[in-house]
Amino acid sequence: MVLDWARRRNRILPYSVALIGLLASVVTFVWAPALCAPIILLSVFFVYLEVMAELSFRSPPRRKPVIDDSDWEKINVNINGINILHYLFRGDTNKPLAWLCHGWTAGAVRMLDRASSFRERGWSVMLVDLPSHGGSDSLKKWSAEETTTLLIGSINRFSQTHGDLFDREICFYGHSIGAFIGLRISKRRNELLLPQCISGWIFESPMTGYTEIHKETCDMLRIPTIVRPLVLKKTIRHFNAINGPIRRITHLADADIPAWGMVDEKTLLVQADPDERLGPVHHRRLIECMAKPAYSGLLTPHFLPELRHSGSHVCESRKQVVDEWIDDVYGHSSAV
Repeated sequence: MVLDWARRRNRILPYSVALIGLLASVVTFVWAPALCAPIILLSVFFVYLEVMAELSFRSPPRRKPVIDDSDWEKINVNINGINILHYLFRGDTNKPLAWLCHGWTAGAVRMLDRASSFRERGWSVMLVDLPSHGGSDSLKKWSAEETTTLLIGSINRFSQTHGDLFDREICFYGHSIGAFIGLRISKRRNELLLPQCISGWIFESPMTGYTEIHKETCDMLRIPTIVRPLVLKKTIRHFNAINGPIRRITHLADADIPAWGMVDEKTLLVQADPDERLGPVHHRRLIECMAKPAYSGLLTPHFLPELRHSGSHVCESRKQVVDEWIDDVYGHSSAV
């Protein structure tokens, strides 16, 4: 479908709509001059809608540097034509694997201190630069769903090429949107070659839904309230063009937990208190969802006043909480 092809690319639709509007304005000026002004205004409005929808899929304006440390082996994995840069620290062969995923606009370099809790216990650790971050390739239009698809592909690739890393348990650590991606990986775990490989989750100041992010984007772009439903419809169409036809959404709530994804294993919530970036709604949503009987006893929440959502790539109190949880949950296999 031509429209879906255009929605998967940047600037095609705004330019196309602008060109059609220009041609319509010229024709109208010749044959019905009185209608020329309304046609121009209508064309400008439709171009505006397309531009606002595309900005929902923008990539970070700047990148964090790649990790330059001999302790970490750089491994590029090509998934669907996109090179994703990973960093592997090899621990003891009889210890689990930690897979760490950074937040929006950050990079694997920001997860180095968080990785120390696992390295000290002899674990192997995998860090990743998300698409459009660090040393990884950019996406034409950035979405957490396509990023999840690429990470599932890289996990599967590593399970084939580095099978020894998957002989034991895996703990997934996600910060902010990294946690949002982790929740989606859990939802789509049937796509993993080893669907039960992840046995625990650590979510730091997690993003748990897109509803608030969409509102924030609309506020930032100063989109009038009356126009926002139209922008949302176009945004959903762009999302489905990028990620469909299997992974389609129809409502904004489809991108919030529990519909977006939930976890069925032991989970640690390490929460900045207050969360100056996401506010309280995201972690409250996780706590409320995991308070249901199906998830009873799985979530261990910790609220840390000294932790910040952004900038706390080193935090002693966070490390202490993570250390204690690892020893409690994985003590049988991770103690030094």
